[in-house]
Amino acid sequence: MATNSEQRETLKNSSVFSLFTSFSRVLGLLRDMLKAYAFGTGPLSVAFDIAFRLNNMLRNLVAEGALSQAFVPLYNKYARDGEAQAREAAGAVIVFVAIMMTVATTLIIFLLPYLMPLILAGDHIPPQQMQLIINLSQLLFPYLIMMSVASLYMGIQYSHKIFWAASFGPALLNIVILVVFGSYAAYVRISHVTFDERSVYIFSIATLVAAMAQVAFQVYTVHRRGLAPRYVLNFRHSALSALGKMMLPAVFSASMQELGQLIDVYLATSLSGKVPEAISALTYSHRLIQLPIGVFGVAVATASLPQLSKLYQADPSGDQFSDSLAYSVRLNFFFLLPAVAGLMVFSESIIRLIFERGAFTARSTEVTALALACYAPGILAYSLQKLFSVSFYARMDTRTPAIITAVALVLNFSLSLWLMQSMLHGGLAAGSAIAAWCGVSLYVFLLLRARVIHSVGRLMAGVGKILLLNIVFTALLLAMREYLFPQQKFLQLALAIPLALALYVGLARVLHLSEAKVLFEIFGRLQNKIRGR
Repeated sequence: MATNSEQRETLKNSSVFSLFTSFSRVLGLLRDMLKAYAFGTGPLSVAFDIAFRLNNMLRNLVAEGALSQAFVPLYNKYARDGEAQAREAAGAVIVFVAIMMTVATTLIIFLLPYLMPLILAGDHIPPQQMQLIINLSQLLFPYLIMMSVASLYMGIQYSHKIFWAASFGPALLNIVILVVFGSYAAYVRISHVTFDERSVYIFSIATLVAAMAQVAFQVYTVHRRGLAPRYVLNFRHSALSALGKMMLPAVFSASMQELGQLIDVYLATSLSGKVPEAISALTYSHRLIQLPIGVFGVAVATASLPQLSKLYQADPSGDQFSDSLAYSVRLNFFFLLPAVAGLMVFSESIIRLIFERGAFTARSTEVTALALACYAPGILAYSLQKLFSVSFYARMDTRTPAIITAVALVLNFSLSLWLMQSMLHGGLAAGSAIAAWCGVSLYVFLLLRARVIHSVGRLMAGVGKILLLNIVFTALLLAMREYLFPQQKFLQLALAIPLALALYVGLARVLHLSEAKVLFEIFGRLQNKIRGR
């Protein structure tokens, strides 16, 4: 059974990651609010969202997908042989990845004018907007190089349990965008001019400058902590072949996920005759569900990877790996189910409060709220998929997540194609959420069959208590929506959210949930530190 210290270690690492990720996500929300004010869900917003999403797809595929998840256990393996070996391996990987990403990015930039009409439903996009999408994509693609390199430096930090700097990096990125484009937006407002095509180019340039700042910060942090890699140009280094073997199935897995995103983009553009705002509506709503996922779901998975990797290498069949994974599962349920309930119950009010100003109209709110309500049920599933895939990566198994992701992709496409006939772009979001839960079911089946989770009864009892708690919590939210200042949405949200969360934590304490108990202990320590005890 996992000790209290191990549970606290998981929660402590997750809390550190969550703290800085929360700061980053809030800044990201401000960035999206600024973008919504300038472009709404109109053609300029759609063009940028498509261009940046395609770039982000490759980043997720390489930087934050197969590369980073394969690099952490590999780095830990070399670290067991000594610090010098780990530094040399890291340096060889960084130099190789930087060169290969530069070559790949250059090639993609030249091919984009030919690829983009094939990727999108070109017949539904005006030629002028298609050209703008191509131009923005070409401008933004160097972002891929910087994020790929930054992810490796972040992987080094994760291996040494340094979570604050890696999680602060995205916050720095958002700060730079807010400063650069915020200054331009202030100029536009003062000058009484409108946001035009030039404005979206400025927003794209601000994004590139922000990426430069992030990679520079990650490099500086690693070097300052005395963990500087030993940079070598050695294509025959054993770390590269080992990384390649681990990455191939992971690349397949990540490519399946990104192919799903690409299919969503194609299907959304095919709806442009009925819902021209579909791409931007899906983008804004997806950003909102990424807030709880990034703050906690990814935090738990990221903090768990180095710990699970070390536990597995120390004792492959021991209880510690099983109990640590089970505890992380309960943490996901405890922290993310309230977010699912809140975003579904108050979807329209949240969108209106956050985005509806400037170019973001009531129509924009309507279409975005539908997408948010359909995406929200998948929040917990997306996070559990991330955690379960990490548990397989920690066991040096990248093949199983690849197969599960492929199955989920087929389901996603089939469900989206069917549901969009009646729900339009909401069907794309709902299809994604349902497919994610199917993927979770497959992970659970395989983990149970392989006896990776030992104490199934104890896990189910803990999850059952959390589900009961959230049924009460959801009923409370519905009552607040109907009876607590129903005509004053801002006041309703301002009162409902803190009141409901306070009751949620209180009820969790009454039910003696261990997740709440350890959380209170951490808050108590923080309070004592503030008081100087």
